[in-house]
Amino acid sequence: MRRSACFALAAFLVLGGLSGCATTDGTLSGDLLGPLEGGFLGDYSYRKEKGLEETRQIHSEPPATTDANVRIEAIRAVPDILDPGDTIDIRIKYAVLTPQEDMTVIVNETREILFEENRVGEASANIEREGGTWRSSVPITLPQNASPGIYRIVVSIRTPNGEKDVEEVTFRVR
Repeated sequence: MRRSACFALAAFLVLGGLSGCATTDGTLSGDLLGPLEGGFLGDYSYRKEKGLEETRQIHSEPPATTDANVRIEAIRAVPDILDPGDTIDIRIKYAVLTPQEDMTVIVNETREILFEENRVGEASANIEREGGTWRSSVPITLPQNASPGIYRIVVSIRTPNGEKDVEEVTFRVR
């Protein structure tokens, strides 16, 4: 399995949204709307941090019998206060708890950005994961005319069997 994947975004769509490119082990797609329209979704990256047994010990969870479970351990918006034109890095750390060491599962990572309760951006990746602890990151460069205020990032991790975990964090544009 590849340790990292980069998705070059070559052109903005007519409406100012963005599309990602496909890879052999996953896809990244995204768009920026409203107060973030004209921004840039950067390179997606990920890495495995811990193996399955160590991850199970941290979560005090016995092996699942048939399906994989997911647990978000941390999400961060770095920096959490920024100016229009700055780049924010949306980082997540999560556990994939599979029944067996050699089992893989397709995991959907979604980062939805809300401003005044309206969806203004989203980045989503479907990636094959082994059991263990994973980190991933998506940088977003805000447009020069980004609206000031508080933005919410709602992160969800889902498996095809319906297991999911959802957490959120905020950032502020000055």
